[in-house]
Amino acid sequence: MEPSVRVEVTGREAIIVHPVGEIDYSSLDPLREALLDARIAGVRDIIVDLTEVSFLDSQGLAVILYAHQRQRSAGGRLVLRNPNDNARRLLTVTNLSTVIDVEHTEPAAASSLASRRGG
Repeated sequence: MEPSVRVEVTGREAIIVHPVGEIDYSSLDPLREALLDARIAGVRDIIVDLTEVSFLDSQGLAVILYAHQRQRSAGGRLVLRNPNDNARRLLTVTNLSTVIDVEHTEPAAASSLASRRGG
């Protein structure tokens, strides 16, 4: 599966970034560009929803950390949503789960949202 990123605007200064597939050294550009575009556009709150990410390596995490640092320095925030087991382990091992906010949505709520979208 070719990596891709869908951006959902949820408010005047808020977006949800939905990367799909693997996020590793060879597939960072779509995520990096989406996060940079959000920063340039003045987005205050960014949620990176990892629900459809099958793999996240340290290079992908570095891109997310850099975006997190940029958001904080501008008075905004970046939140990771629904990391899989691999991503949670990586966040724990690197101790970044104490630096970057991580949230988990209920599976029933997520599937309900998907069914309302027709997906």
